[in-house]
Amino acid sequence: MNQYTDKYLIINADDLGYNEEQNAAITELYRAGEISSVSVLTVTACAESGARIAREENMSAGIHFALTSDEENERWHSVSGARSLADDKGLYTGGFRLALSARRKDVRKELEAQYSFLTARGITPDYADSHSGTLYGINGRRFYRDAFEFCSKFDLPFRFPKSPAFIARQLGRAPRAIVALHAHVVRLAEKYGVTLIDDLVSNPWRTGEKAALNDYYVNAVKELRPGITEMFLHPALPVENMTPEWQKRVYEYEILKSGAIRKAAESAGAQIISRADIKRIVKN
Repeated sequence: MNQYTDKYLIINADDLGYNEEQNAAITELYRAGEISSVSVLTVTACAESGARIAREENMSAGIHFALTSDEENERWHSVSGARSLADDKGLYTGGFRLALSARRKDVRKELEAQYSFLTARGITPDYADSHSGTLYGINGRRFYRDAFEFCSKFDLPFRFPKSPAFIARQLGRAPRAIVALHAHVVRLAEKYGVTLIDDLVSNPWRTGEKAALNDYYVNAVKELRPGITEMFLHPALPVENMTPEWQKRVYEYEILKSGAIRKAAESAGAQIISRADIKRIVKN
């Protein structure tokens, strides 16, 4: 049973450090109060810039654990130099290749190195999460155990929802095997004493229309249930030769900048919180 009567909403911007267009959009939105937390990458060419922004803006920041690269032509690179996570070009671009190659000792080594990258630059993460879901078990590997051991060691909440509703929203259905895996991961987090959020919202991009994307997020806020929900987006400024995926990032920047999500939260009686607030709320 959910222990809360109040609705709490974290509006998180993922991928600070991805590139300068992402960094600029996130900085603007954080200053405007349209997002409440950020997730910082450490494996990219712009990671130093992202970390500097998070520190200088005093952002509520999470460590955005990345074990794969989004870019094929300009691969991201392991912070630890773990050899089973990469080839001679850099981190693998697909979760399947990672799952076949990765050694769990290298995964643990990489998590430690990425965390140290931020702490060495004056950032103590409030939270941990997983870029592209590589730590969630959906690739057939139990990297979530390594994530939970790490989070238990450093007393970090982890971005994984207790509610299985996220599965149906993202996939359009709820396969039994995925639901069973979800329940297993939730139980394991409890065993390790790792705090999870109650629900998680992000758009799976089944439509290319900005209006539909806006409605998706606004309606999700209207339907919030009591508890701690995180809504994560990837706001960015335009780049040359935009892919549909990057166009979605620009749309999310524009939607956040309009104040639509913040206003919907206010109308729904939801309290916007940062990731730094999670421990305080859970303890109460």
